[in-house]
Amino acid sequence: MRIAHLALMAALAAASGSAGATSIADGGFEAKGSALPVTDYCYDGFATPGGPACAAGAWVGGGVIKSGSGPWGGTTTPFGSYYGFVQGSSVVSQTFTATKTWPAVLSWADANRTNNGGLQSYQVTIEDGSSVFDLGSYTSHVGGFVAKTSDKFWLTSGVEYTLKFTGLYSDDRTSFIDNVVLTSVPEPGSWAMMFAGFGLMGIAMRRRRRVAAA
Repeated sequence: MRIAHLALMAALAAASGSAGATSIADGGFEAKGSALPVTDYCYDGFATPGGPACAAGAWVGGGVIKSGSGPWGGTTTPFGSYYGFVQGSSVVSQTFTATKTWPAVLSWADANRTNNGGLQSYQVTIEDGSSVFDLGSYTSHVGGFVAKTSDKFWLTSGVEYTLKFTGLYSDDRTSFIDNVVLTSVPEPGSWAMMFAGFGLMGIAMRRRRRVAAA
């Protein structure tokens, strides 16, 4: 059992060691939304008639909407009381520093504004100052929030990155963004080690049963 346990522990450590190494702050826009608090919606960085400026927070640009806001189509989110938005060609961004080198995927949920403009599309990128990692362009969903997931990309320890959601239209189309999360992705070698560990544990357990039966 000792070898099997060691193999399994090593595999689990390799597979999960990067988990939680880097995270997106306020991925649900709850802190930014409740800071004022937002009673309907706000724009980040400036005030507009009927829509005050948002409080400072981890997210910069775009704005925040209270779930179910009538002026924005009444869309509700299953992830809390608020969500962010990308309107027209605006940019919603957040800067963070990776604390480990690890492969990751970005996940989030989006919905399209239903009472103004047409379908909104947006680009998702991660920038490190010298390189831009294009995570794809997406068209937001009409009828409620749906989950989106990027392809795998690498983060490097100590490097500062900026995550951006950039609107692709200049008119009044809007995508709602919520539940933004970074998740580590185990490499194939880690999965192989884990399966080997489970196999060794199974062999050791069968041997113990045979010894006990004898």
